[in-house]
Amino acid sequence: MTKLRTNPKFQAPQTVGARPVKPASLESGFWNLFGIWNLALGIWCLGFSGAPLIAAPADEEYSGIAAKYPGDKGIAGDPDVLFQDDFEREDLKRWDQNEHPATTSLTHAPGNVHSGKQALEMTAVIPGSTGGGLIKWFTPGLDRVYARFYVKFPKDASYVHHFVHVVGGRDKWSGFGKAGLCPRGDDFFTTGIEPDGKWGRAAPPGVWHFYTYWPDMKPSPDGKFWGNNFSPDTPIPVPKDRWVCVEMMVKCNTAPGKNDGEQAFWVDGKLAGRFGGFRWRTTTDLKINAFWLLYYLTAEALERSGVKNPAGRYTVWFDDVVVARNYIGPMKEMGNTSSGPSTGKVTPRPGS
Repeated sequence: MTKLRTNPKFQAPQTVGARPVKPASLESGFWNLFGIWNLALGIWCLGFSGAPLIAAPADEEYSGIAAKYPGDKGIAGDPDVLFQDDFEREDLKRWDQNEHPATTSLTHAPGNVHSGKQALEMTAVIPGSTGGGLIKWFTPGLDRVYARFYVKFPKDASYVHHFVHVVGGRDKWSGFGKAGLCPRGDDFFTTGIEPDGKWGRAAPPGVWHFYTYWPDMKPSPDGKFWGNNFSPDTPIPVPKDRWVCVEMMVKCNTAPGKNDGEQAFWVDGKLAGRFGGFRWRTTTDLKINAFWLLYYLTAEALERSGVKNPAGRYTVWFDDVVVARNYIGPMKEMGNTSSGPSTGKVTPRPGS
């Protein structure tokens, strides 16, 4: 039986066996000039204590939605699927917002396509552009969402500033542009599955973690609220020069006074991190309303991770995006008559 760390006092959620929750670093290169900042950050991180353990429902192995659709063929018609894009069209009109059309394009290069003939390419040129972003909104909003995507970083991949997010908002834009602010509980929350460079200690592009804004988040030493980090006990490096399947789940708390919300992520169908005890909202009117396929990179992020000369061209590729109400899992190979690829321990179970 898997156990889940939660905290009824609305302190920082954790998982079983995980290190103390590490709030994210301040997004200011100024602080990185001073060794005292690193000391303050260390003391700040150590200040988080463990949370009580409670038993979670018994784990259950099952095949996700994708196991029913080899090659994802027909998956868009599944009743639990909210959105799907394999980037085989000649445009990006399935998305509601293309933030940077000049740096977001379709590629036909076979080595940079996961399936079919095309994939999405996002590019940041430092100095100049910071990458790209595609947004899909959901109206009405949802209380739980699973989002799966395939991503490939190049051989010479560097660090990332921010990456793919699930956003909760009272309207389209209330969950965007809120860096440094703590959610009230009725306005927004957001969490991103991101490569974390660990201030240059992890090899680029980093290791997978969540970067999270929610009402009970902890402030940083400068008094502002930068996203808090949630990492599995065993770091999971982000690979280079190969496609990797990443899936994230966000489940809202069931009532304003409950901290029973969750987030989890899978890498290549294996459960990598599950985090509970979240009070994402103080009203059930606030729901998950956006999936943000984001590649955001700045010179500042590269410099604070030890990159001395950040100028250059940085690219990442995405393919086979699916957003659904239930667990999706990796794409099943065409012609595979088995029950599908291993999807790991899936919690919560469908319908929970």
